[in-house]
Amino acid sequence: MAANPEWYRTPFEILNDLGITEPQDIDIEAIAEDCGATIRYLPLTGCAARIMGYKNRAIISIDENTRRPRQRFSAAHEVGHWMRDRGQLAFKCGSESFVREWSAENPETRANRFASDLLLPAKMFRAKAYKLPVTFETVRQIGDIFCTSLTATAIRLVEYGDLPAIIVCNGPRRREWFIPNGEVRGKIFLDARPGKGSIAEALLRGDRSDIAPREVRSDAWFDHRNAANYWVHEDSIPVYDGSVLSLLWWKDETQLIQIDNDIEARGAWRSDYRRDD
Repeated sequence: MAANPEWYRTPFEILNDLGITEPQDIDIEAIAEDCGATIRYLPLTGCAARIMGYKNRAIISIDENTRRPRQRFSAAHEVGHWMRDRGQLAFKCGSESFVREWSAENPETRANRFASDLLLPAKMFRAKAYKLPVTFETVRQIGDIFCTSLTATAIRLVEYGDLPAIIVCNGPRRREWFIPNGEVRGKIFLDARPGKGSIAEALLRGDRSDIAPREVRSDAWFDHRNAANYWVHEDSIPVYDGSVLSLLWWKDETQLIQIDNDIEARGAWRSDYRRDD
């Protein structure tokens, strides 16, 4: 997309222009019309949503057989395409795009981000998520307020909640993506796949016998020499096509500080060792 074309507005600018300050006022149909796009609901096969545009007008088609939160996110996602990718070929977006496309630098990820900023504005979200635990029960509660999809709401909870946290999506064969918040970024590193003892590992094997949220040993998730000495809260659920979505969080920063100190001490030891040589 060309830098700031005359028709482009950020989600913040759109909401501000329309005077929207509360979650219940985020009317995606009205927002789309304000952006030059009409939303229609009809049965779709092979995709969850699509958009076709010509000059300054677009038609967004949404699968009428999906749940309302999914419809809203799909519509906001297509508005994101209209604002960011106008002039390109028409887009058809499958349900998997809304779960798996969150970390790559591509049009689907950018449209997902646009939709999140539009339907889950940071200021409104922080007010609703203040001091709440990082669990899918919290995600569902907040999702009901904003009428938003589970994946988008869970990512927002990690990004704008008050606790150190990471969200991870694992597919049947590989990790799809992960997003840490600022309290965790650069401090601790995930293993390529969840290990034995994690809820996610059991779910990926098809075992749903014990999937209640709980503390698990950190070495089930993290690549750190003393990870077995630490614990992390995990809440994992099955989502689309065999994938598993996981929320990992800490009640406070104590363990992260201890890990930080251990890394620093190890680095200092290595530095002294090299000088002795």
